[in-house]
Amino acid sequence: MAYYAIKGGEEAIKNSLDFYGDITKESEKLDDKDLIEGLTYSIDRVISEGSLYTKKLAAQAIKRSAGDLLNASFFLRAHRSSCQRIGIAKTVDINDMRLTRRISSAFKDIEGGQLLGPSNDYEIKLLVDLENIETNIEEYSTKDNIIKSAMSPLREDNLIKILPKEDKPWDITRSYPTEPYPRSAVLQVMARAETGSLLCVGYTTMRGYGDIHPTIGDLRIGELDIEFTHPFTKNEVKVGSIEATAVECVGTFNQDEDGDTKLTTGFGFCFGKNETKAISMSMIDLSLYNTHYSVGGEHIIAADFDMIMHHLDGIESFGMTNHFKLPHYVTFQTDYQIFKSAQKYTDDKKEEEKGLAK
Repeated sequence: MAYYAIKGGEEAIKNSLDFYGDITKESEKLDDKDLIEGLTYSIDRVISEGSLYTKKLAAQAIKRSAGDLLNASFFLRAHRSSCQRIGIAKTVDINDMRLTRRISSAFKDIEGGQLLGPSNDYEIKLLVDLENIETNIEEYSTKDNIIKSAMSPLREDNLIKILPKEDKPWDITRSYPTEPYPRSAVLQVMARAETGSLLCVGYTTMRGYGDIHPTIGDLRIGELDIEFTHPFTKNEVKVGSIEATAVECVGTFNQDEDGDTKLTTGFGFCFGKNETKAISMSMIDLSLYNTHYSVGGEHIIAADFDMIMHHLDGIESFGMTNHFKLPHYVTFQTDYQIFKSAQKYTDDKKEEEKGLAK
């Protein structure tokens, strides 16, 4: 029996693309606005993992991929790589966020109160129509809804461990760092990581590979203004606003550089409404920089910088995994010949042993 490579060519690839177009053509009929407003969480996931804040293009990417969100993120990331950079935005402060949602599980009474905002956390997850209770909702505005983090009082009282500040943030889109990895680079990698991968690694800390078991000090969703210096006028201008999620989680305690005992925190930030991703990111950030009080020995996945820096990007892992679909004829034929040689050697060895036994 012999194995033959599957033959194909330009015509076969064209037909394959046409076939794909046929089975996904209905998605092109969907309106961008309907997608942006109706599947807002899918849009937000794509702009976060695609690392490009454009909900309109995210809608087109979702249509192009017929709802495959990882593939849609790939489309968006690829488009991002073709965009010209004209400036660097100024640093944003999450305390300036115009809030639509802000909760804290560390404190019951916080400035501004617990702002639940839009959430289905309290819904029974069943695919049935439950009783619809009419409620009176006051007209809502984020205009003056700017409240500092619930962690601010502890920080002002110097109770929070402060990590060393970098002179200049690293830009992983221009050059990828080697060890020791700057924290700014680590946070960037996690901010555009695949949500499921972040959740998986964060979850390991609760299953015996770490013991941070954090409390959510401040979780917020809202809008932030983006400003930068105009390249021609040199004036400070606002170029737009982004919707984002930020989380500060609190761990146990640790010693800072001066030997003082302080509370430890982790930080998560990403585009759009991505609570699970931001929480997971904050947990991993907490694990990476506070391993002394963790259990699980030296093999704490969430505290392994190499693991975090090289395995969480959905686009990279997606591409690497799917590259196995490309022709590997030579690779397989080599493996197959080695396998046949090993099999023949084993069979000859058995025959030789049988001959000696007689």
